[in-house]
Order: sequence, then structure tokens, then C-alpha cells
Amino acid sequence: MRSEERAGIVAAVLLLLWGTILTFPLHKFTVFLEGSVHSVIGGLSDKLPAVVMSLITIVILTAVEVGLLLLSRTRLACYIPAAALFLTSMHFVIRSIRYRSFDSGIGITLAVILIITALLHLFRAEKILLWEGDFFILAISAHLLTSLVAAPLSSYEVMDKIIYMDHFHDTDMSVPFAGFLTLPAFVWGLFFMIIVSLPVIYYSFSRRKA
Repeated sequence: MRSEERAGIVAAVLLLLWGTILTFPLHKFTVFLEGSVHSVIGGLSDKLPAVVMSLITIVILTAVEVGLLLLSRTRLACYIPAAALFLTSMHFVIRSIRYRSFDSGIGITLAVILIITALLHLFRAEKILLWEGDFFILAISAHLLTSLVAAPLSSYEVMDKIIYMDHFHDTDMSVPFAGFLTLPAFVWGLFFMIIVSLPVIYYSFSRRKA
């Protein structure tokens, strides 16, 4: 299967299942990424407007996604899921030690997915690993869509019952844009999602086939 077809199927599945328990490990990965970005640029938080800080976060997360898409064109593509799970698991362990609180549900889930991924490597199931890698890569777009569009839309009573994408979201990057130039936050979110989707779609083509 061609890379663009695989990416399209993965994107459709993420849109359908994001916000459900089935995508919880992917959600934790994207939360880890955004938290890492905030840690890196944390020193600028008191010097720059909130709008600029949100823009920087959006740009960095998009750059990470594009970088992973470029990496997925190489033989290292199969190692993306393992690396993503390892970093997420380490982040979970460090937070658990720091706050002296261990969520067994999250820990068990991450451990099971790690074991499954390790078995896929053991049996050299590269085609499945490519699919798994795309889920982790495109989860970043799902996270941005949730934080920039679904979250502000869910603030409306009717939309909150329809949109379930934001059920697990921890952050809302759309808040600084609310009322900016008299436009609601979700309008800005749609605008940014269109822009960041262009490089993601472009670099989804001509990668390794599954």
C-alpha cells in the first residue's frame, strides 16, 4: 500500500476514534510532546504574549510531525513507535516519582503496548510497525485539531454533546486567540489547522510502502 493511502486511512481512523479509550496511548504521547515544548520555551512565557506562545507551540509541534514524516521515509521508520512509547513511558515514570502518584491504568496500558511493539520487532513485522508509526505521527495533528478546534467548539452547549474528540484533552491552545481581531477561537483554530495540514499532507507522500 502506498504511503499516502496508509496516511489517509490512519487519519480517518484517528478522526473517528480520537477522544476514545482506544487512542489513549497516542493521547499520552502528544501530551508528552506538548509538555516538552512548554518546558523548552518556558523561559519565554513571561516575556511574550500568550498568542505568540501558542503560535510557537503550534509551529514546533508541526515541525516535529514533519520531521517524523521525513524520518519515516528511511529504514528508521520501524523504530518510531518504540521510541515514542519509550519517551512517553519515561515521562510517565518521572512524573509518577515526582508527584508520588502512580496511575496503574496508564502504566499497564503503556507496558502492554510496549511489549506488543517489542514482539513486532522480534518477529520483524515491519509492515505493521509502519502502520503503528503513522498512528503516532499523525496523532500530533489529531492533538492540534482537538486543542485548536474541538476544544473551543465544545464550549458551546450543543456542540459539547456532539464533539467527543476533546474528552481526553488536557490543554487548550485556542484560549489566547478567543476574541483576537473580534474572531472566535475556533475560527483561528480552523485557519491554523489548514496551514499546518499542508506540509503534513505533502510529506505523507512518497514514503516507505507497507
